[in-house]
Amino acid sequence: MNILVIDTSTNIEFLALSLNGKIYQFSENAGISHSVTMFQNLSSILKQGSVTIDDIDLIGVGIGPGSFTGIRIAVSTARMFSQILKIPLVGLKSQEIYASSAVTSESETILAAFDAKKSRVFGGIYKSVNSELIEITEPGDYYIEDMMNSVENLCELLCIGDGCGKYIETIKKLSGEKEINYKYLDNFSPDGKAVSDLTLKRYNESPETYIDYNKTIPFYTRKSDAEIAKLKK
Repeated sequence: MNILVIDTSTNIEFLALSLNGKIYQFSENAGISHSVTMFQNLSSILKQGSVTIDDIDLIGVGIGPGSFTGIRIAVSTARMFSQILKIPLVGLKSQEIYASSAVTSESETILAAFDAKKSRVFGGIYKSVNSELIEITEPGDYYIEDMMNSVENLCELLCIGDGCGKYIETIKKLSGEKEINYKYLDNFSPDGKAVSDLTLKRYNESPETYIDYNKTIPFYTRKSDAEIAKLKK
């Protein structure tokens, strides 16, 4: 099966192409220019695999939470391809995309957090149990302190995402107080094989769930600044 995965919910523009198991991927800090660069990079990765978009059988997309604009770009693009090509579309929480690529051992708990401004992060906490990624704290809009305090009996913590980088001093302080061994992976980006495998796994669990592209919608956990301003008027 040929699988395409798109995630632009953070500054990282991530594209993965799995052609019957052979992986091609693109991952780069694009800032806020996803709308300018994504189609060019998508064309490039398809060219690397010597295929066209018509050869894709399944699409996965990061639905957030994360950058409002980034999420909209990825989801609208994935929905468009799903509709035109009449192929299934699997929505994945963006934190899950990152966490699935970071699993190294079952003793580690994974904190995937993206900078959400306003002293908060869009974060989720995961753990690998029998090679299955388990959601411990649902992705949402949190203070990093609340995320750290939400997990009991925590020994080892693997931190990924620019939200962890921004608040690494807080993580370091709380880890010391709680006697947690933490590790921060700077400039972390998803792994094409891990994310393609996750997309296929979700699809195989319930194929009928992903036939209608209209069911894949952005996962926002906070109103945008524009919505807040509108409500104040």
